[in-house]
Parts: sequence; structure tokens; C-alpha cells
Amino acid sequence: MFSVTYPLRFAHCDPAGIAYYPRYFELCDAAIEDWSAEILGCSRRTMHLELGMGLPTVDLHASFAAPSRLGDLLDIRVAVTRVGRSSVDLALDISSGGEPRFHVRYTQVLTDLARQKSVPWPPALLLCLNRECP
Repeated sequence: MFSVTYPLRFAHCDPAGIAYYPRYFELCDAAIEDWSAEILGCSRRTMHLELGMGLPTVDLHASFAAPSRLGDLLDIRVAVTRVGRSSVDLALDISSGGEPRFHVRYTQVLTDLARQKSVPWPPALLLCLNRECP
């Protein structure tokens, strides 16, 4: 399981200093970007610019447990829950100080950016994914 901690910054909050929900998705995307660089060994720069592939989100389900406030440290855990021929399901659990804040499930599909079509996982990436899948 991959974990990262980000502070909830002013830019992530509404005028009351509470996390604005679309910004949560930006933080989750940053965590997935860090996950892919560390776990898959493939940065988004390499994936997009050198390999011509992307991982767009095709399905997303979210639930909110408690508000987060300006300055909170958000612990984001990324776990692979399923690996398909060209897709991956990710579960992200966000907490602060051990208190659950937000939970999101993603399905992302490996895509050839030029053709805008799904492609099977290359063997090296598939091996990394399968090591992360329970």
C-alpha cells in the first residue's frame, strides 16, 4: 500500500476554511501521480510524453466522512483493488490524525493517447500492479 501526506492548503478550501470537495480530487490525483511514479516506476511525464499513454479515470465513487480544515495534514493511502486487461481499480482512503475524512474509488484505463483507445498493460507494469493487488 502506498501512502503520502499533504497539507490542506488555503487553495484547497472554501471561504470558511473547509476543504472544497473538488480540491479533494486534485489531492487524490496528486497521490495517484506519486503512486504511479513510485509503484509503477513510471512518472506521468514518461507515460505521457515518452510512451504516449495515459490513465484517464472512467469511473469514480466518493463518500465524505468528516470535514477537513485549513492546515490539516491529510494522510492518503492508495491501494490497488483490481487489475484488468487494461484497467486498474484504486481505493483511496483519506484521514487526518487517524480520523477518516474522505473515501474514493477510481477505475482508470491505460490508454494510447494518439488513438484514444485502451491498451493492455505492458508486462513490466502489470507485474508491478499485481504485486500491489491483494
